[in-house]
Order: sequence, then C-alpha cells, then structure tokens
Amino acid sequence: MATSALRTSLGVATLSSIQGLKGNAFMSRKLTAFMAKYGANGKALMSRCLESWVQPQESMVETEPVNFEDSVASRVVTVGARAMWGILEFSLGIQLSDEDIRQIKHILDVADRIFANTNDYFSWEVERDSGQRVQNTVKTVMDREGKSEQQAKEKLRAAILEDERKYQLLVKQFALSAIDVPSDVRRFLVMLEVLLGGHHIWCAACERYKCRAPSVGNPSVRKEIFIPDRVEEPNEGPVSLVALGNSALLDPVHYIQSLPSKNMRSKVIDALNIWFQLPHHLVDTVKGIVDDLHNSSLILDDIQDSSYLRRGNAATHHVFGSAQCINSATYLVAQAASRIIVHNQQHPSLIIIFLEGLKELALGQSWDLNWKSTGYCPSTEEYMAMVDGKTGVMFDIIIRMMHCFSSSQTVPVPELNRLTKLLGRWYQVRDDYQNLQDEQYTAQKGLCEDLDEGKLSYPLTICCNTDPKAQRIIMGILRQRLPGTPLLFNVKMQILDLIRRSGALQQTWELLQKFKKQADAALSNLEAITGVPNEDLRVVLTLLGNITAP
Repeated sequence: MATSALRTSLGVATLSSIQGLKGNAFMSRKLTAFMAKYGANGKALMSRCLESWVQPQESMVETEPVNFEDSVASRVVTVGARAMWGILEFSLGIQLSDEDIRQIKHILDVADRIFANTNDYFSWEVERDSGQRVQNTVKTVMDREGKSEQQAKEKLRAAILEDERKYQLLVKQFALSAIDVPSDVRRFLVMLEVLLGGHHIWCAACERYKCRAPSVGNPSVRKEIFIPDRVEEPNEGPVSLVALGNSALLDPVHYIQSLPSKNMRSKVIDALNIWFQLPHHLVDTVKGIVDDLHNSSLILDDIQDSSYLRRGNAATHHVFGSAQCINSATYLVAQAASRIIVHNQQHPSLIIIFLEGLKELALGQSWDLNWKSTGYCPSTEEYMAMVDGKTGVMFDIIIRMMHCFSSSQTVPVPELNRLTKLLGRWYQVRDDYQNLQDEQYTAQKGLCEDLDEGKLSYPLTICCNTDPKAQRIIMGILRQRLPGTPLLFNVKMQILDLIRRSGALQQTWELLQKFKKQADAALSNLEAITGVPNEDLRVVLTLLGNITAP
C-alpha cells in the first residue's frame, strides 16, 4: 500500500529495484519521509532520480557495449548523471520546468558525457582490480578497439577535454543568443559548471579511487589532471599538499553572473563588430574584459549604495559579505588586466586604454559618492559630466579596444565616439527614469531604490534645481536618512509627488525621446559613411527607446 501510494505521488510506474534493496516498503517509507520534510522540492528530486536513473536501469538489457559511444550512453544512465542534475536543482531550491530543460538539453547532453567519462577515467583501476563485473568505457575501448590500457585511457581523457571545450562554447552561445531566459536556468547553468569541476576533483582525490597510481602509464596525463597524493617525509610524518582552490574567491563572481541580465553591452559589441569585423576570439576578449569590469562595478556599487536587491535577487554582499565581495571585485579587475596582457606584445596600447578607462570610471564614481555623502545637489550639466565618466566610459573602452584590435582603417572612430557618448547618457538617464517610473524595475530593484540609497538621479536634479522649496524638503530627507535603512513608503511617495509636480519626470522623458532621435540620426550617419547598414545596433536603440511616458 505504501509503495503504491508513493508511486502515485511521484507519477512513476515502478519502484521494483533501487540499488538492490529487497523491500519496497522500507524505501517507500524513507522516500515518503523525505518528501514530507522537503515538500515539492523533495518530490521533484525523487521523481527526477527515479525517472532518469532507476527506471532506465530497470529497462536496460545487460549486454556489452559495441563501441565507444554505446558505452558512454550506457554509462550516462548507470552513473546517474541526470539524477545529479536533480540534486543540483534541489540544492539551489529551484525546479526547472520541462520547457526549461528542453531549452538547455543540448548542454545537458554534453554535461552527461563529461560526468560519466570523468568517473570512468578515475575509477578504472579500482574497477579493474575489484574482481567484479566491470562497467567502464576504458574496458570497452580495450575490448572493442584492441587498444592498450594506456591508449584507452588517453582516448577517454581526450574525449573529456573535447566535451569540456564544447560545453563552454555551448553555454557561451546560449548566454548570447537566448532571450528572456529565466533566472533559475541561468543559476542552474552557472552552478552546473561548478558541479562538474567539483565532480572532477572528487574523482581525482577521493580514497575510493586511490589504487590507481601503479597503472598510470603516461606521466603527462597524471600531471594534467591528477591531484597530488599525500607525501611522506621522514621524521616529520605526513605533509598534506592541499590546494585551497578558488571557490571562496569566485563564488561572489559566479553569483553576480547568474543573475538575470539583458546583456546590453554584449549586444552593443556584437553590433559594432559589423563594422570592425574582428574574429570571434578577439570579440570574446573584449566581452570578457567589459564583463569583468561591469560585474566588478556592480558588486562595488551595491556595497557603496547599501543596496538590498540586484535584479530581483539579494545583492551579492548580502549573500557573501562586503569584505569577501570587495576582494572578489578586485580580482575581477586583475582578471580583466590578465586578458589584456596576452595581447600586449601585438597591441601595446591596449593596456593604456584599459588603465585610462579605469581612472575615468573611478573619477566618475567619486563624484557620485561625494554628492551623496555631502548632500550637494549638482546641476544637470555636472550630472551629465559624471555620467560621461561612468556609463559613458564603459562604451568608450569598448570602441577603443575594438579599434585597437581592428585592421580596418575605414571605421569612423570620432563618429562612433559621439554615438557611444550619447548611448552612455541615454542608458543612465533611462535607468534613473525607470527607477522612479517602471513597475518591472521596482520588482527587480525595489520601489524607488535610488531614494533609499540617497542617490541623486537625473529627475531629482531637475526637480531640485527648478523648485527651491522641493529641494529643501528632498535634500533634508536624504540628509536625515539612516545609511542602509530604506525610506518609509509614504516618504518615498512624498518625494515622488514633488518630482512629478515639478515636471521633472516629464522633462526626463522628453530628454530620452531626444536621445532616441539623436542616436537614430548618428547611426544613419555612420551607415552612410561606412556603406554598411547595422540592423543589430538599430535593434539595440529600439530596445532602449521602449519606455512609457510618465
């Protein structure tokens, strides 16, 4: 009765064999208790394990694989790769829908192979010497292809490395091409890569597979993918060669990367490359540098602004702590620099572009922070100068790096600079406007979050510079606010009402319409000069122009 009820609950047809346990009633009680404790997520995990691991094994006929691919397909099932993906969902507290899984199936198929083949590579010697029936792709290659043990392991190692390269490429292509991907899917893909890396380390280091050393025939293979064993030194006992790894450093980085994003800068780079015609690896370099700087600035901005939310999720420092996040943000700048050094000999001016950009970014940010801490209300001209030194500089870095890499001398850089300066201003003012006006922005960042942070946005500067009475009230409220403490809802509504009555929101919206017309004209001018239409960039401008009137 218990087994029948569990089967109905999970929606599976059979529970006849779970790792050889004789009594379904015992397992049913355990699974039922697990689901009672963890609810829908627990049920989803059990269903995933049964449907993707237990049931397929029950229906498999025990025959020897006929070739390499046949063995890999069989091992994907028997090692429980898809069950591990279910465990990953459970650990993240998410449930991917069938449509979510369908979108990333091509990525999961490659991850399955990596997971199964990594297990077989490291477990081979233990399985070989166990005296039991061996299910391992190394054995299949030896039996079916007549290869030596060393040759079979080398073939498996090459397959793992090739699949890892393919996996990284597929994830990158998915991130660039997929539109409106749910945040749970992005988080899952980020952590799936971490899981695969952890699986590799576990297989290489665990005691379960320790008897591998005598049969390793190729020292170069061991050097590349084995973790050193413990070394015994006379008179001093065991000395552990422990590598701490980089998870503490990269966890904040992976977290900020997993949050939903429109990837606007990446779209701009792809659009500009219609004119620059850079090869893919150089485009990826530019994107990597810009992403590193952008993510570093997001982490630091949220700390400096005492933000609670970032794209509808907890800000990074509210997950990992400010000190840890500052360290990781600093690392991202170093990582961006390391991407440049690779090209330093051929393109020595790249590092100059990079350092000048960093200085400008810091200068722009310094005034944003200064005005907030001193309670000074800048003029709209001062505000735009600050924007040019923050958002605008990021676009300027993109143009200068792509021009440095490009062999084309026909790209009109001065005209491009005018367009990207306009894009920087448009992007920031639009963000300021949406913060006060857009419901979706409120859902992701919180209601009028700029006011919680004491930030002086463009509509606020218009209001304060045109209405002295409103300025005294608004600046007084911002000066009296407690750092890190959100303003009361009614106080936000009071400030928002003052901004609206001053006409600042309407003026901001009109400026955004002006930016749209100027950007369209600048793009048309560039298309005329180059003789190359740029529909991709026009799509970007259309996306930026999609805002509602106040």
